[in-house]
Amino acid sequence: MTKYLVNTIKIIIVLLLIFFAIAYFYLSQSLPKLDGQISAPIADKIAVTRDEQGTAQITGGSRQDVSFALGYLHGQERFFQMDLLRRNSAGELSELFGDLALKHDTKVRAHQFRKRVKQYVTLLTNEQQAILKNYTLGVNQGLADLSAQPFEYLLLGASPKTWVAEDSLLTLYSMYMDLQYEYGDREQTLGTLKALLPAAIYDFLTPKGSNWDAAIDGSRYEPKPIPKQHWQPNSTNVIEVSKQHTQTFSVFGQPHEALRGSNNWAVSGAVSKTGSAIVADDMHLGINVPNIWYRASLRYQHLGQEITLDGVSLPGTPAIVVGSNHKVAWGFTNSYGDWNDLIRLKLSDDKSQYLTPNGYQDFVIETEDVLVKGKASQPVTVKLTQWGPVIGEDHNGNLLAMRWVAHDSQGINFNLINLEYANSVEQAIKVAHTTGIPAQNIMLGDNQGNIAWTIAGPMPKKFGLDNTDNNGWAIPQDWSTGKVGWQGYLTSDEYPVLMDPEQHRLWTGNSRVVGHELYQKVGNGGYALGARSQQIRNDLFAIDQFSEQDLLDVQNDDKAIFLTPWHGLLTGRVLTDEFVEQHKLQGLTAGLTNWQARASVESVGYLFVRQFRLAIRDALFADTESALKSAYEKANAQISLKTLRHQLEVPMWQLVNQQPHNLIPKGYASWLAFHQDIALTTYNELVDKYGSIEQATWGAFNTTKIQHPLSKAVPALSWLLDMPSEPVNGDTYMPRVQGKAFGSSQRMVVSPGFEAQAIFHMPSSQSGHPLSPYYGKGHDDWIKGKPSPLLPGEMKYKLEFLPK
Repeated sequence: MTKYLVNTIKIIIVLLLIFFAIAYFYLSQSLPKLDGQISAPIADKIAVTRDEQGTAQITGGSRQDVSFALGYLHGQERFFQMDLLRRNSAGELSELFGDLALKHDTKVRAHQFRKRVKQYVTLLTNEQQAILKNYTLGVNQGLADLSAQPFEYLLLGASPKTWVAEDSLLTLYSMYMDLQYEYGDREQTLGTLKALLPAAIYDFLTPKGSNWDAAIDGSRYEPKPIPKQHWQPNSTNVIEVSKQHTQTFSVFGQPHEALRGSNNWAVSGAVSKTGSAIVADDMHLGINVPNIWYRASLRYQHLGQEITLDGVSLPGTPAIVVGSNHKVAWGFTNSYGDWNDLIRLKLSDDKSQYLTPNGYQDFVIETEDVLVKGKASQPVTVKLTQWGPVIGEDHNGNLLAMRWVAHDSQGINFNLINLEYANSVEQAIKVAHTTGIPAQNIMLGDNQGNIAWTIAGPMPKKFGLDNTDNNGWAIPQDWSTGKVGWQGYLTSDEYPVLMDPEQHRLWTGNSRVVGHELYQKVGNGGYALGARSQQIRNDLFAIDQFSEQDLLDVQNDDKAIFLTPWHGLLTGRVLTDEFVEQHKLQGLTAGLTNWQARASVESVGYLFVRQFRLAIRDALFADTESALKSAYEKANAQISLKTLRHQLEVPMWQLVNQQPHNLIPKGYASWLAFHQDIALTTYNELVDKYGSIEQATWGAFNTTKIQHPLSKAVPALSWLLDMPSEPVNGDTYMPRVQGKAFGSSQRMVVSPGFEAQAIFHMPSSQSGHPLSPYYGKGHDDWIKGKPSPLLPGEMKYKLEFLPK
């Protein structure tokens, strides 16, 4: 029996070794080509060199040729990522993932992005079409030159589809979906709140400004006073709140509050040590393996001018998204202006038509087929109006159509490539106003020392309503009278621009950037609270003269300025000596005393203050959240206070700080009793989760979980595909935005003309292949915030493309 068991174990071991050998062999066959020569449909020879981190420098004769090489590299190293991006916006994920993606695909088909890109790709300039053609050829040759298809397709039992030019526009549409509300969730939430709540309470809960405002023009808006009545919903649709709708803001259910966004700022040559401007940019997104960006340095000629370009590209597109051409540097943050609006339709008696300023019109009905892996295709009916597609219903069952920049040809193009040719901030501003991208705050600096902020991307020209408060364009409106609507797009001369301010500093952080008449042009699409922008502003004014390292230090700033008032509330008013003694909370008070006032991995006090604040929010707004959910039970819509989470901080702090007697939470004798109960509950939850309060550190909670998409579905692959889990400093309301799988998707600090001393970080790595020699390289610098170079290092690999 023992001999039989030993032999069986040996057989199993041999079989496992054979399995791993086969798996290794197959994986190695899908590795990209790093050295050698390749015949390609190009005009001149191209050289691609890589350093030990895989950073690619592409040197060729023209932008078209280097685009082929960039496409080749993307196709070899990032094709699966590109495929997911195009399928995401086209509603074609079900073809790979089956029923798992069907709900997403069915819903997104309302936008008909695949249909749009087939038309809009023909509107690109001749130069852009030539660049895109070569890029597409490069992608497909890169994919074909792999000895085996990317390993993800083997695991999915699928084959990759050829890349076509319009797929690059679909990649941009995925960024629209990531950075803007593609179904008007925030607008639906505000519209429902306005219908359910008295006007004074609605205004109180949706403030226009606060003491955290940090606009670069100094504009301020004050919050509304605390209302004297309770906010109970006045809709007959909400009679009783069921338990299933309560407290969506759970302490451990929402690990990170940040919006998709970024930080960026610039300092002029008057205060920089280089004499050139310095631009800093870190874009905040969900972080996966591989990282969304691909590092690239391009060297080519354009109209007799030598173009030297360093930055990051978005696989699926030929453009460099942020970077420097050694004369001008640029970076982006999501603008959160109001770039789409919901139209509340008035229907005819038989509901077959909708009312317009020209009378009732028929809906245009179209059908799209969603291919589903292993099943028959699913037909999807799309209902169209003259303003845009019908995307859902409001809480009263009224149909809602959407007017969105992304639906128009102005919303999507590759004019971003023209930034590569800009020789000054002034030229770059003009280019920014023509770009077809999700509207961004673009921060610019040039080698003459000039700096500027403006909006990059199309800006709709609206009429008839206020674009800055919570009642006008912020909520769904009736367009049938012709008194409100859009009238095309702003011209470059009408865009908001701030250039070379007297303070020599500019900054943005997804909060409101400008006020007054400029605010009317930009609107409010759901700004972040200004706390992060304010901390950046204050850091910048604390320095007289800047180096690149100084700005990296600002990027890594994890001081808990935002939570300091909450810390004061706890230590000064809530945790009384009697309460601490009664519940034996001495360990907690010690942690709060030594909390470091930072989002530090060692801090017990930081985690407690943070979770106490979230628990207070749970308790104060659970009924309002429940009312929203109940109002939308019939409509199958995604609606939640989550879209307003940053603005809720303002009324919440007013309540807990001023503690009005008439608004003591139900079930409590006083605000102190309420706060102490929340504090004790938070304490017990942390102890239950971590074993003791001393072990409940911020690092224990904020431990990275940066995964490959396939390991999320198949956890057994985590050891091979994912980045190591590590505790990390940083959080939401500070410059160093950092969550478990969210944060700076890159960090860049660059002074045009001084790129040799520029700094760059990127999580995960350049490669998406686990056997790549540079898989995970550079990730540790990002984790620790250590300076690492923007420019490629010493050449380790060389690939040459030769004209056929």
